[in-house]
Amino acid sequence: MDFNAFTARFVSSGREGWRRMTRSRRVRWIAIASASLLLLLVLLLGAFPVGMAKGWLERKLSSELNAPVSIESLGREPFFSFSPTLVVRGLRIAQPDWAGPGELLRAQDVRVRVALIPALTGSGRAIRGIHARGALLALVRDENRRSNWSGERDDARTGSGGASSIDLADLVITDSRFTLRDARRGLEIAGTIAANATTGLAARATGRFHGEPIEASVKGAAIAGRPAGAAYPFQLALSSPLLQLDARGTMKGALNTSDMAMTMSARAPTLKYLDDIIEAGLFGTQPIDLRASVRRQGQDWFLDRLSGSVGRSRLTGRAEILKREGRSKIDATIAFSQFDFDDLADDAGLAAQAALEARIGPRVLPNTRINLAKVGPTDGTIRFTAARLLFKSPSVFRSLRGKISLQGKVLRLDDVEAGLSSGRLTGRLLVDHREGESPRLDLDLRLRSGRLGALLDMTEQIDAPVNARIALSGRGDTIRAALSKSTGHVGLAAGEGRISRTIAAVLAQDMGKAIGAALGDGDAPVPLRCIAIGFRARGGMLTAAPFLVETEVSRSRGEGTINLDGERIALRIGGASRESSGLPMVDPLGLEGTLSAPSLDLAAGRKGDGGGVAGAVVRSIGGALGLVDKRGPAVDASGPSNCRALSERVLARGLPERP
Repeated sequence: MDFNAFTARFVSSGREGWRRMTRSRRVRWIAIASASLLLLLVLLLGAFPVGMAKGWLERKLSSELNAPVSIESLGREPFFSFSPTLVVRGLRIAQPDWAGPGELLRAQDVRVRVALIPALTGSGRAIRGIHARGALLALVRDENRRSNWSGERDDARTGSGGASSIDLADLVITDSRFTLRDARRGLEIAGTIAANATTGLAARATGRFHGEPIEASVKGAAIAGRPAGAAYPFQLALSSPLLQLDARGTMKGALNTSDMAMTMSARAPTLKYLDDIIEAGLFGTQPIDLRASVRRQGQDWFLDRLSGSVGRSRLTGRAEILKREGRSKIDATIAFSQFDFDDLADDAGLAAQAALEARIGPRVLPNTRINLAKVGPTDGTIRFTAARLLFKSPSVFRSLRGKISLQGKVLRLDDVEAGLSSGRLTGRLLVDHREGESPRLDLDLRLRSGRLGALLDMTEQIDAPVNARIALSGRGDTIRAALSKSTGHVGLAAGEGRISRTIAAVLAQDMGKAIGAALGDGDAPVPLRCIAIGFRARGGMLTAAPFLVETEVSRSRGEGTINLDGERIALRIGGASRESSGLPMVDPLGLEGTLSAPSLDLAAGRKGDGGGVAGAVVRSIGGALGLVDKRGPAVDASGPSNCRALSERVLARGLPERP
């Protein structure tokens, strides 16, 4: 078949069919009716009498804002346009009942230019411009974060968290004022707001911030004639004795706070005052001086660079806070060139800590709060390093690093490594608050490669390699409370080294050799074979088992307890010389006092009954004469001790990994 001929016949038959169809009266009427209806819809869209919608609009706004809304008149300009200007005159929006009497907004007239096609299709810039005159805006927010502009808790909202994505082409505001009463932030200000095509946007206000004076200002470039999505520069400043805050940057489109980048600087007596403004869940600290490069994209925040100081601590870092499925996902890295733990408390917190210490005495166990009941929908990971640790009194701790992970009500501190004056402390910490009124604390730490003399600040008297392990688990709202009820094990093991002759003689409970060493060369070293000390923990009570100190000339064993609830020490140490001088100490040595202030008693249990050195000497003479029996742990110094097995035993017991 000739293809060209076939094509010609096909086209010809198609034309003939179309002519027959268009000659049909019914088809013509359908086409005319459809075109007329479409034209009518277009005309109605372009000239819709919006005044007829006044009642509907009042009811709709009243329902949305949960407060009465009234409009004197509603019109449009011009009569026909697909980008009309809606003219609202005499707009009044009452305060919701909880916010008190008065009006949230009163405006003489508001003109809003709307692009109808984008508004109906949901694409492109719908609101092209706003002109407002004679407006008075009264913003109110209560302690529970309920605001009259959102009608609910700010943190209960979804989406962008209330951020504006408006990209206006024009904004004019004249003869307008505003007030803000924010009980949550402790902020109350009043001021003016204006905008035009010449000077741009400007808002200025004065008032009180936690009772102290404050000045606030917001500035933005002119909006008129700016292309959609074009960079829009802005700046914000707060000035108060309690906070100096400056932020300046650009938005992607006018007033589009959901897509912006800025640099910020803040100075305040405590981080808490900055948190009152940004509401990131931060805490009280020593004075801050911080700088940051910040971006916001939709719901997400990015701190690309953070630097500055908190008290004596100096830091740099970066962070990102993502909003996903109603939860905040944090990923951050913070590096301190120097860090002081006291900088993480404000003056009120330090005063409360000092008052507690004055009432109960100094404590070693930290009173850090670990209750996670009030932790919001936040997950995240923070990696931290502190190259140098600062303390107001001498400490064996030199540096610190680790990783903090929070998932729901479970907080983990992993990969912990603390550099000490000798050795390093590694391990992990777990806080699990998925059940119970108080969280469970798991603490599993190991000391490795330490030197005993350096850690005790007794390098002249003793030196030996030392390792230790702390594996405790308990429930409580603070670390101190949890450990005071904990179970588990604590162990310390020191290998071969040296110890002064005087200390060896005292540990051997050999009065004759102790006196001889004191009168002679008491600092002369004696070989130290091992130290193996273990404690079994039950209900916060540490019970010694075993307790061995082995030197070339003596052997000592101990018994007793350390009560973590109060940090009281009650240990008794007995010893024996391998070659006795014949003048033994009758009474055991007593290691007493507290973890923060331990004391050694040469006559344990003899308070007010011939205690002291003189009494110990007298009783030693009596013991040598067989007149006084020896008290305390019985010790046989003959034969070897299995130091290695004991050392491995006291260090072997850790805590199981929990999901």
